[in-house]
Amino acid sequence: MTLPIQASDLFDRFRTCSDEEWLRLLVTSLDLEVIDGVAMPRFPDDNLQREIHGHSGEISLHEAWLFLREVKAYARYAGQGLGPDTRLLDFGCGWGRIARLFMKDIRPENIFGIDPTSRFLMEARRCNPALCFLTGALSPPTVLMPGSFDIVVAFSVFSHLDELISGLWMAEIHRLLRPGGLAVITTQPRRFIDFCAEQRARRAAGIRLGHEWYEVCADSFTDEARAHARYDAGRFLHAAPVKRPHPGAHYGEAIIPRAYIAQRWGHLFRIIEFLDDPARLPQVLIVLQRIGV
Repeated sequence: MTLPIQASDLFDRFRTCSDEEWLRLLVTSLDLEVIDGVAMPRFPDDNLQREIHGHSGEISLHEAWLFLREVKAYARYAGQGLGPDTRLLDFGCGWGRIARLFMKDIRPENIFGIDPTSRFLMEARRCNPALCFLTGALSPPTVLMPGSFDIVVAFSVFSHLDELISGLWMAEIHRLLRPGGLAVITTQPRRFIDFCAEQRARRAAGIRLGHEWYEVCADSFTDEARAHARYDAGRFLHAAPVKRPHPGAHYGEAIIPRAYIAQRWGHLFRIIEFLDDPARLPQVLIVLQRIGV
């Protein structure tokens, strides 16, 4: 009996696939553990996936793939397309959904994930032992060396962190990137203020909202006029389900305007893109290039 090739060799087998072919393979791997002789990374329980993303399986893979496509496009635009030796960090990696998408473009020993939630990391390591998943904390620093990475990605992470923690982590990401390296992150768009108002209206009409995240949204940015005014003034917006001094107060729903990034993080990064296009991604895509030596 021939044993399957391990996931650590996935790059060599599938590196020539197009992005569209790669997505089809990943969707197929939901049901098949071995494809073309390669043992594919596994998936956590659907309930854990829904806890993090609000959905699971093929829908979650499609969303991650949309992010992958944007990361690759802007990396090429910045003159540093992804390659086998690119060193990538998935910040706030959860169970490793985003990290696995890069395994056909980057050798697995160059892909890292970091997250503060131990049970998510346990699933990430169990499902995909080919990659290195590190234990993080609520705030920096990390154990990683300065200039360790060419690119840091963070999908749906800075859409939750408050202003204090976001600022600390952006300084740490600057430290971890080599000069000219890219940070590709997402945040909630301005229209999220109106989305939260819609959830309040539905709840008031007696409509069951479903996933608990919608309940959180219904309780967020309740003063719509003030929230829009703060956004127009370039202020950081954050709504948390609990109040300080509870540690959970640092986590909630965040909206970061472009003007805020330019003013507060402009000494660390050059803004390459601030893309708010729901036809391409559900959140705002922010592409930043590290400045300084």
